[in-house]
Amino acid sequence: MTLDIDYKAIGLRIKAARGRKGLTQGHIAQLTGLSTPHISNIETGNTKLGLPTIIHLANVLDVSVDELLCDSIHRSEQVYSHELSDLLQDCTVDELHIISELAKVVKKAGINSAKKVRKRRTKAEIAAAKAAEADNEVAV
Repeated sequence: MTLDIDYKAIGLRIKAARGRKGLTQGHIAQLTGLSTPHISNIETGNTKLGLPTIIHLANVLDVSVDELLCDSIHRSEQVYSHELSDLLQDCTVDELHIISELAKVVKKAGINSAKKVRKRRTKAEIAAAKAAEADNEVAV
């Protein structure tokens, strides 16, 4: 059995956790004993990292290992629920409506089709998609 580990997703989660703490890659490097370029390669998914490094980074970033690995483990409902809850906290009514409609489409399409497009999008990509959707609603 082969295990597909999404190192890019792990890197994005590490970068997000670092951003939430307001730390630079250099500061994380100092705290972990890793080099700044190595931290950069981890965050971009250009390098594989072992369990000791993941644990060390999780401790430095004050997050659970589950939070960093949830894209590669099957039972990660709690992490996704927490992530969604945080995301929804400051949404406008219009954003909540769009998110609700998207959730309905994903649920209706089924889990297999949703897994095929399980790519993390940047905030800029999400904002562009919302703007495009708003433009489409105006055009209709």
